[in-house]
Amino acid sequence: MAHAIKEKFTGTPSSGLFSRIDSSHPLDLYAGIDEAGRYAFKLRATFQPYTKIKQVSHIEVGQFTNEGFNTLMFSLLEPALLDLFVVFCDDIISSTAGIATGGEGYKVILDRFYLWRKMFSSHKARLDESEIMGLIGEISFLNDYLFECYGKTGALEGWSGREMTHKDFSYNGYWFEVKAINNSKYSVGISSLEQLHSRATGELVIYKLEKMSSAYNGVSINTLVKSVLDSLDSNVDKELFLSRLKSSGFTFDGSYDEYVYDIISMKRYAVNEDFPKLTRENIIPAIVKLNYELDIASLTPFEITE
Repeated sequence: MAHAIKEKFTGTPSSGLFSRIDSSHPLDLYAGIDEAGRYAFKLRATFQPYTKIKQVSHIEVGQFTNEGFNTLMFSLLEPALLDLFVVFCDDIISSTAGIATGGEGYKVILDRFYLWRKMFSSHKARLDESEIMGLIGEISFLNDYLFECYGKTGALEGWSGREMTHKDFSYNGYWFEVKAINNSKYSVGISSLEQLHSRATGELVIYKLEKMSSAYNGVSINTLVKSVLDSLDSNVDKELFLSRLKSSGFTFDGSYDEYVYDIISMKRYAVNEDFPKLTRENIIPAIVKLNYELDIASLTPFEITE
């Protein structure tokens, strides 16, 4: 559906033209170009409009009264965020698929807008490839392991994103540090003295990824994020997930579709007092900052095989 929505935006020839999203959808939802030449998405229905709607950067929200119906319209102010806007519109379409009345649809759509508005609050630089791979590793671990262990809400609450913490995931003292590296690498980088340091036992999780052509049916960050987002049932979980993505510097971007990977392996290693690591406790005080590489083959005695 997202691809079809984007075509409705990019294929519209002039301002003021809209086309209905789907004739089978119970609500009158339209995508097109507004009078100011901006990508826009709107609901036409009978509803009682709120007197005030919280605005957000990069999206203008408009409400209009027409003869026989009202209009709620979202106009994108920053064209570079079209891919994010398309996913936002797709989420509105899927979340209102079972709604028959305009009033209920209006409320649900605004709920979705408030859920997504943090993603539109600022526009940061694109992630580089190492950051994309790292995020694929973290989200894959969430989806493949942590959701089952801690429940979706609990797992998301323990995800740090780019918050000021040295561990990717922490749960009641137990922690996980996730690394994603190229399949050809034989070592994994540790970026600080604190990254593997803890009085509590934790785990180093290593994903090996192989980069493929963009035509390969593998894992890309956009599709992975959308898949996990669709799997979350509650707005609380969706908001947590989007918030963590935002703090990680992610927003939907079509250029990320060029980065497609095959996940070759995922291995977990117990980081205990015997695990080979550098910390402030075992280096001289004059060394205040360093990063180092661990030989993966040497970590075999610590591999968790359950």
